[in-house]
Amino acid sequence: METAEYRRMAAVEESHWWYRATRALLQQFLLPELRAMGNSPARRFLDAGCGTGATGAWLSAFGSVIALDSAPEALELYAERHPQAQRLLGDIGAINLPDESVDAALCVTVLYHDMVTDPAGALRELSRVVRPGGVLCLLEPGVRSLRRGHDRETHAARRFSLSDVEQLASQAGLEIVRSTGAYSFLIPPAWVKARLERQQASSDLDSNTSGLFGLLGLLAWSERQLLRLTSLPAGLSVLVLARKKV
Repeated sequence: METAEYRRMAAVEESHWWYRATRALLQQFLLPELRAMGNSPARRFLDAGCGTGATGAWLSAFGSVIALDSAPEALELYAERHPQAQRLLGDIGAINLPDESVDAALCVTVLYHDMVTDPAGALRELSRVVRPGGVLCLLEPGVRSLRRGHDRETHAARRFSLSDVEQLASQAGLEIVRSTGAYSFLIPPAWVKARLERQQASSDLDSNTSGLFGLLGLLAWSERQLLRLTSLPAGLSVLVLARKKV
């Protein structure tokens, strides 16, 4: 990812509608699992491909966080805003942690990246460091055909269908707890944007921080209420919550 994109992330992680909505989405799926583990400093969580902490630093409220990223600049920005985390510079495909050393792992928009040449291997590595009975939560860009300017800016190599991520998790020895599409309401505008941008590179963080004056945040909230009742077959993002077999 471009260094400038990390700076954009750090600057808007509290204000941008997508980061606020994504934290709420991840918490909706993960909090029941974390609460079942108990609130203890002995609990260890891996924020894999953590970036600046915009989507995973909140885990520190439930235990200690290990922030893993391959970009030193990302970890520096993470430390400025979330100094309580342990920083770990490294590759998601070869994590410098012992087997079964964390209670849960969160991996948000990492497997899509061109630096991850083997997503299946990266999932096996994430599964290796999670204890039996622990959970892994994955959120990745969905709809394979919707490659657009933001993908080029963030060096995306791939997008996933929901079944793609489910299969990767299953192959890594994980049991699917819940899987769903998310941000389904963004598919039509993303389709239009992909065709308008052609070969341009651009960042979604450069504009629309408020989400059309709160409209997109409201739509995201409404979708989360729906996700309390059912799962969606597709979305601009796909989310899989999986448990490591005991």
